[in-house]
Amino acid sequence: MMRAKWRGFTLIELLVVVAIIALLISILLPSLSRARELSKRVVCGANARAIGNACKIYANDTGNNDNWPTPAFKQADIGTGNIKYAAPAQIGNEDVGDEDQPIRAEPSDTDGNGQNISPTRAFWMLVRTGETVPKTYVCPSSGDNVDDTEEIDRYYDFKDIGRVSYGYQVPFGPFDTRASEDVDTRMALVADKGPYAGGDAVGAPGDDLLIDTAPRQWMAFNSSNHGGRGAGDGQNVFFADGHVDFESTPIVGVDHDNIYTAMALTGPNAGAAPRISGSTPQGTAGAGLTGPGENPYPGQGVFGDPTSVQNRASTDSLIWP
Repeated sequence: MMRAKWRGFTLIELLVVVAIIALLISILLPSLSRARELSKRVVCGANARAIGNACKIYANDTGNNDNWPTPAFKQADIGTGNIKYAAPAQIGNEDVGDEDQPIRAEPSDTDGNGQNISPTRAFWMLVRTGETVPKTYVCPSSGDNVDDTEEIDRYYDFKDIGRVSYGYQVPFGPFDTRASEDVDTRMALVADKGPYAGGDAVGAPGDDLLIDTAPRQWMAFNSSNHGGRGAGDGQNVFFADGHVDFESTPIVGVDHDNIYTAMALTGPNAGAAPRISGSTPQGTAGAGLTGPGENPYPGQGVFGDPTSVQNRASTDSLIWP
């Protein structure tokens, strides 16, 4: 009985197979990359939830009176304009002393004598108490590195902005705006760090950016953790009621508040403080204000004169950095 003669692939057939495989790979790679990013978002959301829940546990501990972690600061400076939030580049680099002293500011530096106070100290408070670990503060999509500080109890902040991927509701103001169990349950209290954490956002929100503007036009003002600077797909946000959502725009605070800016007071871009403080123009992009007293937002004027930069709404979210 004669065996059938085996015939191998011809060069053309081999090239066709290779081309088909290459085509399939080119089709699947974006999907695989997207799936990888989506899985990272899930981990990021879990981190934000863990941070928020740790803050809630802290608030419910005896003696904390339902208040979330609040680093020491000079209470008498509230409303004076003397309180400044640390720029991202200043996180972890305050009060450089001699070699025997911690290089990250101690709580006694409550007004800083011109230094700036970092909201990320609130997170480090949870690390010091063992409620969280440094790894919790790194979003896997951000490119940030886990803080490798060994003497955790010796320091009061992260090493630098590259060690923390999340921002916190600025706690250096009236009790009504500080993170606590008593704030409006719709308020954003923890989120991916904002677009100003790596420098200024690309451009500035203007009157052409509205609440119903397409999310792609808001990308420059989203966190850079998910997509890169100027091209953020969105951010994970932990709300006061305990849930976490991935939001495609930053205007998810109470009454469409832009969570990465301080609320405009009386008109488009009114009462805007310098960007370095995290208090940038919001205008119609946030509260939809068009003139003094028009379209009031919740809690407007509860701290006094509503036209004053120091007297913002009791529901104004400002996630920083």
